[in-house]
Amino acid sequence: MAKRIAVSDSLAPIKRYLHNEGFEVVNMESDARISEKGMGDYDAIIVSGMDDNLMGMEDISSRAVVINAAGKTPQEISAELREKLL
Repeated sequence: MAKRIAVSDSLAPIKRYLHNEGFEVVNMESDARISEKGMGDYDAIIVSGMDDNLMGMEDISSRAVVINAAGKTPQEISAELREKLL
C-alpha cells in the first residue's frame, strides 16, 4: 500500500515527484481531514520551511514524520521518506 504523504500546497514540484515515485500525495492546506485529530491519517507531512508552526498546533503529537523541505530537492525528500518510512 502506498504511503500517504501530506504536502504543503506551495511545494508543487515535490508533490509531482513524490506522486510519480508511488506515494499517495494529499494537498495539506486543502484537505479538511488534516486537523488535530486527523494528522494520524498520514505517514508523513512535508512543510515548506515557512510553516513555523504547523497549522497553529505547537503541541500536537503525531506519529507522522515531519520533513522540512527548505533547501532540499525532491529527490532528497523522497530518499528521506524511504529511509524513515520503509
